[in-house]
Amino acid sequence: MPLSRRRRGASRRSCKHPGRQLCLALGLVACSAESAQGGLCAQPIDVGDLVLTEVFADPVGPDAGKEWFELFNASSRALDLRGLTLGHSRADGSRAQVHTMRAVEVPPGGYLVLGNSPADLLPAHVGYGYGVELGEFPNSEPGRLSLACAGQEIDVAQHPRARSGRSRALDGGEGPDAVANDEPARWCEAQTAEYEPGAFGSPGQPNEDCEVALPGRCLEQGALRDTVSPQPGDLVITELMPNPDKVDDALGEWVELLVLRAVDLNGITIDRVGDSAPAQPLAAEACLHVTAPGFAVLARSKDPAVNGGLPRVNAVLPLPLVGGSAQSPGDLHLYAGPLLLDGVRWRRSAAGKALQLDPDFFDAAANDDERVFCDATSPYGAGDRGTPGADNAPCTIVPAPGTCEQQGVIRPIRKPSMGQLVITELLPNPAGLDAEEEWFEVKNTGATAFDLNGLGVDRVGDTARPALVVSASCRSVPAGGHAVLARSADPARNGGLPRVDATYPLSSADAGNLQVLDGEVVLDAVTWTDAPTSASMQLDPAFTSTSGNDIASHFCAAAPPYGAGTNLGTPGAANLPCP
Repeated sequence: MPLSRRRRGASRRSCKHPGRQLCLALGLVACSAESAQGGLCAQPIDVGDLVLTEVFADPVGPDAGKEWFELFNASSRALDLRGLTLGHSRADGSRAQVHTMRAVEVPPGGYLVLGNSPADLLPAHVGYGYGVELGEFPNSEPGRLSLACAGQEIDVAQHPRARSGRSRALDGGEGPDAVANDEPARWCEAQTAEYEPGAFGSPGQPNEDCEVALPGRCLEQGALRDTVSPQPGDLVITELMPNPDKVDDALGEWVELLVLRAVDLNGITIDRVGDSAPAQPLAAEACLHVTAPGFAVLARSKDPAVNGGLPRVNAVLPLPLVGGSAQSPGDLHLYAGPLLLDGVRWRRSAAGKALQLDPDFFDAAANDDERVFCDATSPYGAGDRGTPGADNAPCTIVPAPGTCEQQGVIRPIRKPSMGQLVITELLPNPAGLDAEEEWFEVKNTGATAFDLNGLGVDRVGDTARPALVVSASCRSVPAGGHAVLARSADPARNGGLPRVDATYPLSSADAGNLQVLDGEVVLDAVTWTDAPTSASMQLDPAFTSTSGNDIASHFCAAAPPYGAGTNLGTPGAANLPCP
């Protein structure tokens, strides 16, 4: 609400001819014919003693008897306002109207609400009625209010367009001040205080905190400091609740961020791609500082009584989320100035269940793939599902065909080339159950890694389809490395295998042959006629090739024990030379 007037302590002006003229301030001092009694205050009132603190210009329904504005006595003494001149006009000074006040006293530190009601028909929240003398406040354009005493301007403030049913109030986070109310940023629309049905404001009471946000600055322990702005990679969107069930969407929606560097959230803007609405800032007076590593929660409401019982909220989420569908996906993007910090997109959400990012994908690039999100299962607060401000549970991720996940990144499966995968060891006849203790080993003889994902394990000549290695995670075999494929991955059941890279449900004990395929292509195959008991068949390292393992004499019984000691072999490690 811009103001043009003298500051506290400015010298007072008086009329040269008080009996003939009254100097009236409506932005600029103007003189009009008045009696000597009119406009002469009952007692001296200095600039800054009275502060315009709130204006209710557009009630729901008729304006008559509903408009009001509020004054605060900032002095240390009681003030009798008899003779104080109230002025109202459009912002440009046109349609000016005045009212000279009757006797009414305001205690020091007290408020007085003045309304457009007759003096004998005042609502409960109004302490003084000026009737129709100031006219109706404008709703579609700014208006101007002024206070003057004997020609001396005491305070004047401009009130902008107001939303119907809401007052415009001076920031309640600081004491009312006739200088502070010059600044438009110090005024805000009433949000939470409803003094009567459909009317929001705080007539006669301290105002709400406007949370005055200063660009690049924030208040910490009473002192202003520069904000610490995040950079790309500092914040990751890890969970969001677009569709709460136990509370209303407007109150129960929230977003969780992983914080990887201690930063301030002040000034971050949040936007949806493709809509016509501008990005919305996280505007706050206090420093919205978050520490690392940890989580921050942005929610539509900070009140746990209405937001579904969120354990904590770091900042208010300034825009609503959408449920998301294939035709109309939901999205959320975070910016620090022009820098994109992170963004996610979703095409579905379940009622009452947050969308959780799998912990293996806690990365601002990995969370671009909506397949790494899943429905939350843990209840919180009022009973919706999610882990706001806490670690997420793992998701069951099904990568797209031809892809697998490695350290939080979905990538294409790498197929072995011909001759690169060699079967180097196998245990067809274990001491225990075949279905639990059988295994075989392959070696990567190439210069690059390959994946076991999608490869088939089969017996030669039978009619059954190959048993495929199915895994969402990449089962990678490094160059020169070994991989163990076993009937069971449980070391308590498989004889204590030191590791298992993949499992297969196919017995080879009585078959005398084994092959590994990529689709219909045989990558390698081995045959045998007699397998030792409780010892693996090891390929001599000198013959490690897809042709070298075709000759039975290049294999021998293993000697070193492994795991539980009931079977012999070197699963996942280099073979010993055969005698």
